[in-house]
Amino acid sequence: MLFRLSTTALIGCSLCFPVSALADEPALLPATAPVKSDVEVIEVIGGNNYQSLNYQVLHRDDFVNSSQTLSDLLKSINGIQIRQISGVGNPASVSIRGSTSKQVQLYIDGQLVNDSQFGGFDLNQIPTEQIESIEISKNQALGTGATPIGGVIRINTYNPKENTLRLSAGIGSFGFGELNLINNHVFEHNNLSFGVSRLQSDNDFDFLVPQDFDNPQESAVQPLRNNDFEKNTVFINNEAQFGQHQIRLNVQYSDQQKAIANYQNNSPNNRTRLESDTIRYGYQHNWQSGIDWMEQLEFELYRQDKSEQFFAESGGPLNRYSDYDSDKQSFNIKPYLTFQALKITPFIEYNRQQFNSITTINGEPNECNGIGACDVAAVQKQLTYGSRFDWQPEPLGVGSYLLFSKLDEKNSNVAIGHPGKSERKSDKNYATRELGFNYKDNIFNAQISYSDGVRTPTMFELFGDRGLFKGNDDLLPEEAKTVSFGLGFKTRDYSVSTSVYHRLLDNSIVAIFSSAGIVRYSNGSIFVLTGLELQGQYQFTADLSLVLQANVISSNTDSQFVSFDEKKLPGIYHQQYSAAVQYQINPSWSVNVKTSSDRELYFNRANLFESSNNIGNGNPANRVLTDIYLNWKHSSFNASLSFNNVFDEDYQDLANRPAQGSSIQLKISIEDL
Repeated sequence: MLFRLSTTALIGCSLCFPVSALADEPALLPATAPVKSDVEVIEVIGGNNYQSLNYQVLHRDDFVNSSQTLSDLLKSINGIQIRQISGVGNPASVSIRGSTSKQVQLYIDGQLVNDSQFGGFDLNQIPTEQIESIEISKNQALGTGATPIGGVIRINTYNPKENTLRLSAGIGSFGFGELNLINNHVFEHNNLSFGVSRLQSDNDFDFLVPQDFDNPQESAVQPLRNNDFEKNTVFINNEAQFGQHQIRLNVQYSDQQKAIANYQNNSPNNRTRLESDTIRYGYQHNWQSGIDWMEQLEFELYRQDKSEQFFAESGGPLNRYSDYDSDKQSFNIKPYLTFQALKITPFIEYNRQQFNSITTINGEPNECNGIGACDVAAVQKQLTYGSRFDWQPEPLGVGSYLLFSKLDEKNSNVAIGHPGKSERKSDKNYATRELGFNYKDNIFNAQISYSDGVRTPTMFELFGDRGLFKGNDDLLPEEAKTVSFGLGFKTRDYSVSTSVYHRLLDNSIVAIFSSAGIVRYSNGSIFVLTGLELQGQYQFTADLSLVLQANVISSNTDSQFVSFDEKKLPGIYHQQYSAAVQYQINPSWSVNVKTSSDRELYFNRANLFESSNNIGNGNPANRVLTDIYLNWKHSSFNASLSFNNVFDEDYQDLANRPAQGSSIQLKISIEDL
């Protein structure tokens, strides 16, 4: 079962051990580039002004010259945790304020890319070189749409307004290498952007193998075999202006190959791998109406096709091949209506996703007998509609908003190869809502918000695989009521911000394992989570600054299952503290040193600390990491050097495996060639 699922399944489910969907992998923490941490964040997106302490933007200049992935960048944001195991190329999932990755919405240029079959997404599917900005909302929806439980991440792809030509290359530890070329040309009525990227890594870092292949009675520290990764990405974007009409067309294509290591014995005969090809098309049309009461009308249309092939070749008598195909289509339309200080944005969105799997074992079709997993053909259709109201009288410095939405969802699942080919269906609807108030002046910022968000069951949770995973088509959606309060204070030399939030999560979907190994999903628990985020920045001089961050979470479970009752959430650090010093040595050189301490991570829902390789005293997942980031810039040239986990701190990741140790990465880029 470990390897029959696709990449999206690896992200959306806990496959390393039988725990709930709330237990994903924790982050590895390489060096962090200096990310702007100004508490005053005001951005105009989709015609609305956002002035919330729960909202933050990373602009291209903040990250493009570092060798960081998107997951590396996001974990520098207070309240966000990244879970990834075994190096570059493995699925990276994100947790925002204690959420699961399934509860976070990921958008790329307006398209919701969460997978309907398993609920997850590939966080690093787009190279940072091809990203213009990254928006993060920790609580609410971004603009319109259904309110999530765990916030929103929106990626806006490269879209400059000037002629540019950029080349960059990077090398690093464990066979890491990347090469990027991106070009933009401005014509009379349109911009044309083109980019190509290649990334590869051997991922052959030292690993404590429990049973040595040559001597199964002993454990041994060895470089991981068959853990390499390579990925190629092509990006094309064209934006044209015709009178009152702005049209944007974009295409992104990627192919990747990920070898999957054998962590138990590091067998040299293992050739297990996952290959995938993905192509995404987007069409965006913005009509500036010229009508007093309607500023503009937006229409967006997207399609994504993804093909994945899984090869399980252990060198033994049993070889497995699985083919997973998924496609997504979506469109949305929304006018922006203005009546003095009141803005109204009604919207309607439609999403359709289809998933198909075909599996053979030694060239023969996979049996569908109630024990072995069945191949499936699954379809999900979602219609979301509602409206957003923004009230913001400019002279007063106050504002408020209201967002409500209705989600109609239809799911169907057919077991391919089943004697009866029985079709199972689910037809349900859900409502979400959120309300917020804010106040802002030149020094002070305050906001309070309430949201009632949902996470609908995935098709795998509803229908299972007709084998040992039975599913449950009577599942209720996870529902969270969240209250958040934030304060920010800023002067010329320092800034301080704090957010307090309280979340009540009902109908949590958990996997229940029977003594026979049969799994059924159930609405089994109520989680109560309270969190505190603190951040302060002090500017000692124009060249020297200090940033302090703290993220503390208290969680508790009310469950009908005794082993889970009165336990804390697994898969998240409950205490995180960090300090970063940023120093501009001279006009060309800058340095950033960051030390972070992460504590109180629980490996499973029963809160057991036991580990196969207990390190030191107490929780083996606790860690103190120091990262150093050096940057040199002169004219059109830039070089960055990252030292990750400088002191080679040992700790366990969530899968109870020793995490990757120290690493170094160098990236060189040239602008305006």
